[in-house]
Amino acid sequence: MSREETSTADPSADVPDAGARRTRLRLLLAAAAAVLVAALVVVLLVVNGDDDEPADPAASRIPVPTAAVPSSTAATTPAVPAPTGPVVNADDLPPALDPVPLDGTADAGTGITATLPAIEAIEGTGVGPGNVAGPALRVTVRIRNGSGEPVVLDGVAVNLYTGADLTPASPLDDPSQELFTGRLEPGESADGVYVFTVPTDRRDAVTVEVGYGPGVPFMRWTGPVG
Repeated sequence: MSREETSTADPSADVPDAGARRTRLRLLLAAAAAVLVAALVVVLLVVNGDDDEPADPAASRIPVPTAAVPSSTAATTPAVPAPTGPVVNADDLPPALDPVPLDGTADAGTGITATLPAIEAIEGTGVGPGNVAGPALRVTVRIRNGSGEPVVLDGVAVNLYTGADLTPASPLDDPSQELFTGRLEPGESADGVYVFTVPTDRRDAVTVEVGYGPGVPFMRWTGPVG
């Protein structure tokens, strides 16, 4: 080959083709774009993660209603009106009527009357604890229902006192006693027998009283027992 032929060869044989250069440029741009997209995704994930968690944990709590504590001045107990009538002691016994002789008839003023058919001196027999045998009086009480309604006798109270100072006599659980019980129909009568320890020297003034129901005045008898 001559010198002239060498000098006339195509100079573009050693220079890269323009199309190849454009291909490489596109690849570089695509790689750069991919890196940029990945960076944006990371940023978005970080930002969204921060948004999911509240900055202040207390701000995300749902308030729970609590019961209102009443103020000392908000609600007060209504004042109870003072009683205007006479004061009555629940422990006080009903009043007693004026006494009648031992052989008389006592009237409760409600249609109920009572008599003492018998007062007997006996030697009482103590039955059960607290009962002491000894001189006693056995009192028979007869109640007549002259009202128009039945009367319950389970609550009948019979007491005996001795002396002018009305010293209470002790009831004696003697076998001969028969306490009032049941119902007394209108127009009917019923008897009850009660025994009290009474020394022989305390029988010159004996007082017997009978109450047949709550709140009803006691019927009363008084006199000596021989």
